[in-house]
Amino acid sequence: MNSFFKTIGTSLAVGALLLSGTIGWMSNPGVVSAATSTVVTADQMISKVTAASKAIKNFHLDVTKKQDIQSGGVRVSNTNTLKLDISRLPNFAAAGTVASSLLETSYSLYANDKEFYYLVDGSELIDESEDEGYDDDGEPIDPDAQYWLGLEKTEWEAFYSKGQYDPVSMLDSVKNYKKSMKVSTAGAQTVLQFTVTDPTAAKGIIKLYDQENLWDGETVQPKSVTWKLFVNTKTWQTEKLTVDLSYVLVSDGAKDTYTTKIEAKYSKNNKGTAIVKPAELE
Repeated sequence: MNSFFKTIGTSLAVGALLLSGTIGWMSNPGVVSAATSTVVTADQMISKVTAASKAIKNFHLDVTKKQDIQSGGVRVSNTNTLKLDISRLPNFAAAGTVASSLLETSYSLYANDKEFYYLVDGSELIDESEDEGYDDDGEPIDPDAQYWLGLEKTEWEAFYSKGQYDPVSMLDSVKNYKKSMKVSTAGAQTVLQFTVTDPTAAKGIIKLYDQENLWDGETVQPKSVTWKLFVNTKTWQTEKLTVDLSYVLVSDGAKDTYTTKIEAKYSKNNKGTAIVKPAELE
């Protein structure tokens, strides 16, 4: 079912009209002047947030990802929403839903450290079947039933990865940008942020958060990346993350302009219930 999910994944991201290309992780980010912090330094804040986050066993994540692409005279817009209950300790597990405004559809999700699945209606599966309504084992697909389909890790990570959203791992993902980070306050929150326009530096964040757009055969031309982490100043626990991306993908002389705005909200720290693997997957 990889070809089916690849179509879904691409559509969830930017719509069927869009092309993509792959890029590599940057090793030496460009330096942007860091503002003097009136609260703590970036290193101190990262240390405090990491220590507080390591004690979180589970939490709820709400992500809204808005994407626009300008391809020639055509503009395509889509909003994805991801709602996940996540267990971090003692083992990783996640369950929830992902929805696309462009496709007007949603899917249930389940994952652990080694397995990744989404739930699809039999009627939709029949429409995408290459075997005229039969599954890989030759059994007829029931249009009124639902089926859990396996995902590759890279497909699952188009929705969620620890490097993107885990309160501890995502700080490790951006450690190379430390020279560009600024710390400020906003009410009861402390904000850690950086903006980079250097193409080499920006590519790493684009690859991390927009990887579903990036296939072989295209050149990425970053414009800017802004990453902001909002934490509770008293508890140092993560409350919100925003990521704004602007870049161009070039293929065979054609240029498509991408704009992505992500808002991730964190709640119910250590108040979640146990995540149970669906019986059909046992």
